[in-house]
Amino acid sequence: MSEGDQDVRDADYPETVVEVLDDHMRFNLVALKAVREFHEAEPWRGSLDERKDKFRRLNRALSSAYDITEPRLVFGRIDGSSSGASHYMPSLHRITLVGKLSVVTFLHEFGHARGMNERRTATWSLNLFRRWFPRQFARLIHRGHMLIRPDEAVADRTPKCVS
Repeated sequence: MSEGDQDVRDADYPETVVEVLDDHMRFNLVALKAVREFHEAEPWRGSLDERKDKFRRLNRALSSAYDITEPRLVFGRIDGSSSGASHYMPSLHRITLVGKLSVVTFLHEFGHARGMNERRTATWSLNLFRRWFPRQFARLIHRGHMLIRPDEAVADRTPKCVS
């Protein structure tokens, strides 16, 4: 692990999703506009390349909204499996998405790119996701601090981070 890379053993993970939900959480207005536009672009529709481009635009727009250097966004194997191996590498300022193109996972990793610890990034990403994707949020199952799809909860009892 490179200097500056987060050691997840020392991370302050929330025990549950519910403990970080905040109906009154305030967000950067430019970031809200970026996520609204991303939502309106329907990131679940289109070819894989079109969907990746939507995530790239969101990455660029959020970087501008928060006045940070745009993290490099890398797509590993996108095969529809769990996005739980997605990660942010601080030493390279790089977000890697794998498994599926998960909105909540991207937002979580972007929170790390902003310099947030686990608790703050979970709070920010889960509340932002819930605000713009309320139907999807309501369909997901809370497992610890993560959200999982119902079909994954039945098929496999191991935690997976997805949207």
